[in-house]
Amino acid sequence: MEKAARARVFMSGRSQHVTIPHRFRFHASEVSIRRDPRSGDVILSEGPGPWSRVFAALDAADVPDDFLTEDERDRRPPARRSALEELFAEKPASHRKRK
Repeated sequence: MEKAARARVFMSGRSQHVTIPHRFRFHASEVSIRRDPRSGDVILSEGPGPWSRVFAALDAADVPDDFLTEDERDRRPPARRSALEELFAEKPASHRKRK
């Protein structure tokens, strides 16, 4: 297991920032963030990369055309989830990033 390092945490306006040591730097312009429910640790993860790489990996997987028959596919509309709808609802203009 890689040895832990320390990072500086500071505030900039109402946002909190963390300086990440060089050996932990990301190669992406965005990362996913979540909190581990058991430990409470904050976890940052890079995505799979550009969509072209994702689609190339799917093509390389060589999934057979009959992987799921029409009868096996679930074509029901997605369930409504009010918590997700609230999470992804459009933010008021005062909360949008300014360009």
